[in-house]
Amino acid sequence: MHCRRQCAYIQPYAISGIEKAVSISTTDPGLAGKSSTHSPAVLDFRGVSTEPSAFFDTPLWDVSFRLSQGQLLLVRMERGRFRLPLADLAAGILEPADGAVEFMGRNWQEMAADYASAQRAKVGRVFGSQGWINFLGVGQNITLAQRHHTTRTDTDIEAEATELARIFGLPGLPHRPVSGARLEDLNRSAFVRAFLGQPALIILERPTRDLMPAILPPLVNAVRIARDRGCAILWTTSEDLVWRDPGIDATFKCTMFGARMNVVAEEK
Repeated sequence: MHCRRQCAYIQPYAISGIEKAVSISTTDPGLAGKSSTHSPAVLDFRGVSTEPSAFFDTPLWDVSFRLSQGQLLLVRMERGRFRLPLADLAAGILEPADGAVEFMGRNWQEMAADYASAQRAKVGRVFGSQGWINFLGVGQNITLAQRHHTTRTDTDIEAEATELARIFGLPGLPHRPVSGARLEDLNRSAFVRAFLGQPALIILERPTRDLMPAILPPLVNAVRIARDRGCAILWTTSEDLVWRDPGIDATFKCTMFGARMNVVAEEK
């Protein structure tokens, strides 16, 4: 398997040809969505396929889509197939067997290691698994990427993190060890980590699990604000309430069918 599970994130981590694979291009006037046809692509999948792996429930085959600033792709996962390589590919920590993934106009696999690490600081992510560093406190986990990759002061970082924590239902920035934190608090803290620092791309892997329905209103509002400032969103879900929620206002909606991703709705 062509796999580069790099630590730059500083956090642990049968093919059917019946349906047509998704091909989403914001240069197509019919699929322009929220962004102008001249907006730069934040994330661009070009004919991406992966090899089968024990890390994932299914590979991907010939997946193509393009997200510009302010656009949101909502992907509905198949029952029992929740571990997809989609997020790792988007974040540049998994190398496709075929095709290419570009972030901000650059192929992840052609970036120098230091440059790729700095680019990942522009990607926020709610992991499908928890993705916490156990020997650090929750607050240290949340702020680590901003402290490591930016020149922001600790005071500025913690002030933003505290505000986000309250938005997502926490009394403030949590500081207890990961091992001593409640699962619900960790799930809410994952949103703080993902939205901190105004990332260019936010990846949400089944983000509402174990927190529905209370988390949906603040999450939808935070996503709207992020999109308004130009952030692109890749959101996967297995929940009907999320899939049908009109407030999410997805630019594109796709469903997984084996290793293929199929368009079912586009913003008019």
